[in-house]
Amino acid sequence: ACAQEPAKPFDAPIRMAEVAPGGRALTLHADGTMVSDTVCTVVERAEAVESPTSVTVRVILRDTCPESSGIQMGTGTNQTVPITLKEPLGHRKVLDQQGHEIRVCPTATGSLFERMQRCLEEASR
Repeated sequence: ACAQEPAKPFDAPIRMAEVAPGGRALTLHADGTMVSDTVCTVVERAEAVESPTSVTVRVILRDTCPESSGIQMGTGTNQTVPITLKEPLGHRKVLDQQGHEIRVCPTATGSLFERMQRCLEEASR
């Protein structure tokens, strides 16, 4: 039997971050993949590099679904990734690995879609 090589880890795009009261607990929302009803990615690790003006975050995912016929039809799914900062976020920006700013919202209740929608509405005010 052929041994399948394990999937290589990859950087996940991060949609938004939520910050809990106190400012040290961040929840990152990264895009994973899904095939049918199965989530096909797991979080391998998450990193945060803090500076006085920003926090650069990175989420590394690994694909766990075996490829069927070499083609995998997948759709995006939310991977929720908690990170604890050494210092409260305060007025620092949250950036991805490419230096793009990630929208940060207060932790809220409701579905991810509802929370993202509220966050966008608050930002446009």
